[in-house]
Amino acid sequence: MKEINDREKIVKLFMPFENEVFPLRNRFVRAATWLGACSGEGRATPLSLSRQIEAAAGGAAAVITESAYVSPEGRALRRQWGLDSDDAIPEVRRLSDAVHAVGSKLIVQLCHAGAAASYAASAYSPSGGTYPGYDKDTIAMTREDMSKVCRDFAAAAERARAGGADGVEIHAAHGYLLTQFMSPLLNKRNDEYGGSFENRLRAAREVYDAVRQAVGDSFSIWLKLSMTEGVPGGYGPDEGIDAALNLLSCGVNVLEVSSGTGYSAPRHAPSVVGVSAGDSEAPFAGYAAAVKSKAPKNSLVLLTGGLRSLPVLAALLEEGTADLFGISRPFIAEPDLINRWAEDDARPSACISCNACLRTAGGGVIDCPIMRERQEGEWDPL
Repeated sequence: MKEINDREKIVKLFMPFENEVFPLRNRFVRAATWLGACSGEGRATPLSLSRQIEAAAGGAAAVITESAYVSPEGRALRRQWGLDSDDAIPEVRRLSDAVHAVGSKLIVQLCHAGAAASYAASAYSPSGGTYPGYDKDTIAMTREDMSKVCRDFAAAAERARAGGADGVEIHAAHGYLLTQFMSPLLNKRNDEYGGSFENRLRAAREVYDAVRQAVGDSFSIWLKLSMTEGVPGGYGPDEGIDAALNLLSCGVNVLEVSSGTGYSAPRHAPSVVGVSAGDSEAPFAGYAAAVKSKAPKNSLVLLTGGLRSLPVLAALLEEGTADLFGISRPFIAEPDLINRWAEDDARPSACISCNACLRTAGGGVIDCPIMRERQEGEWDPL
């Protein structure tokens, strides 16, 4: 991985990003992270909100919320946030007000887990059967089920807008429902949602269309996509890149490049283990560069995954690999990471990509058991 140590080029990362699509105070985005701190009923708690607000206070120009399910049958994780009712609107409002108060913007991530809905009473999938890593039978979706999914995403997006968010992100990555429809391994349908690449992408396009119709042209819609399924029989980078360009052409404002699923080989996994500053950084950069080189002019590309140091980030920006850079696990270890970098402490992120944070939810919130010393609970922005 190329590195740039030229101070002027590194400083560009921190300069205001003026553009017509989504202006931001810098190029850093807090990528979505499940925190495991919501109530059992899917309601946000002071702790779950504070862990997101602190990333904005720590320098992130935009915060993508933890993934919020759009319907009870789409719930993936315990203590996951839900935007399936109007009860969530005041929670979005509290979050957006606090994020805006420190000069950042808020994007609410919306998700339907499909066959991965392990905490739902009944799990739905494109074709029925079982999901890799799960022994639970799923229900094959009907056309009416798909129409309901579109309505649920649209209604959740309207709630996010009503709560003052600056945009929403459709989660079409990591093995959740829209990835399942893209997958030739999991999608065995013989109707207009299965078979060809165009048909397998139809579910994602219909969800985008429903959300756009609900929120209007002036509201920002982002979409997170796995560039490859990362397993034999699944879709590969060629289809992933084509899907990204197709969705951008449909009107998606920001395309977040990620990779893999929960059943992928380790090198394709979304939370890659063993990333450190230098050569192992930015494992998905090649995908982002391929999308960016052909993306419509009126769209942005966000690269997420294994970003740890300023010299590498500066090189990615200089080379035109992406417009924005999403950081997830490093913010768990160091909520004030961007401020530290901006204050001339240019040491790489302290995150060592061990994924120990993913095993801490039993304590009430995802946390870094290695780097994070403070455990006082809620960060109060007021």
